[in-house]
Amino acid sequence: MAGGWADLSMDLLAMIANRIELPKDFIFFTCVCTSWKIATTLDHKFDIFFTQTPLLMLADKHDDYREFYSLIKQKVTPLFLPEARQRHCCPSEGWLCTMDDSTGEMNLLHHLSRTQIQLPSRDNLMASNGLGDEVLWDFMEKAIFSASPSVTSDYVLVVNYHADINRLAFWRPGDLNWTNIKMNNLGAVMGINYYRGKFYYVTARGEFWVFEVQPNAVEQHLLYWSQHDIFLQHSAQYYLVELSDKLLFITRFAHYPELHRYKTYKFKIFEVDAIKGELKEEDEIKTLGDSAIFLGFNTGTCSIDSSKFPGIKPNYIYFTDDWYDKFSYFDGAGRDMGAYNFEDGEVESIYPGSSLSHISPPTWIIPSQIM
Repeated sequence: MAGGWADLSMDLLAMIANRIELPKDFIFFTCVCTSWKIATTLDHKFDIFFTQTPLLMLADKHDDYREFYSLIKQKVTPLFLPEARQRHCCPSEGWLCTMDDSTGEMNLLHHLSRTQIQLPSRDNLMASNGLGDEVLWDFMEKAIFSASPSVTSDYVLVVNYHADINRLAFWRPGDLNWTNIKMNNLGAVMGINYYRGKFYYVTARGEFWVFEVQPNAVEQHLLYWSQHDIFLQHSAQYYLVELSDKLLFITRFAHYPELHRYKTYKFKIFEVDAIKGELKEEDEIKTLGDSAIFLGFNTGTCSIDSSKFPGIKPNYIYFTDDWYDKFSYFDGAGRDMGAYNFEDGEVESIYPGSSLSHISPPTWIIPSQIM
């Protein structure tokens, strides 16, 4: 051959790429050289996983595949992922914290490499809080990393779960057991995020708490207790999101119509001043600029610069169904999804089909480095 491997024609490289069956092999292909990576952008079946923008992981269908919808490509790509079949899935940092409802087995799962990291079980999680069979497990709401397991083994995983009441626990690589986080708050944890080396969460009563996981203890204190009437709403959800190095507090409002299904219609945003320990209640944020925010049930909330990603609209909030108390009714959760235009207050559709599940409804997942 006169030229090197980098000199192969784009058409030939695209044909080779389209014969790849495993995402991991596809990543190796893109790493050979620039021309090989460019060839994979020619409508390859795995191309949606390498945009670094959130993908909508669609609801569980009781089989070994999970489908991912790209807002940019506007297409659905199935991925062989038997490890996620009929499991609760909480995404964070490109990984899924999974739990088998029947056995209580818990793992961390990377959706592309299918790498798994075993976690202590649900029974162990309950025991960490001194809970026995007399307390019923409800559900796991969120899993938040301090750092991605793809890039370091020095990370902390915090889970927010419901067992009779709302609870928190953490795990670190090498730990044999979950460690309970003693909570002194008066309201259920609604939103949680990792920001500047600490975990922050907000409760339904308007309490803003912050804690650090130390080698032998968890240091936790009340940052601020808001008396804003926003916490008197009945059909509302609360989130903490980092945007442009600021910690934002977001409230999601919904109607609760006759059919007993929530319908989101508005969002409000305020900044949390982590230094002064207060919520800037007098300075409501009216625009996100070029940024877009992604949030919802089981989702590690995130924001991105939409100007870098055609197809992601600036000044929008993309949201998935987050009303767990109605998941068990009708045919499952996944109806209250959309994109909220912060400029005019209109809600647009983000997915053309229907995707419902009682176990694992649609949620955002952010592609990240593979192991």
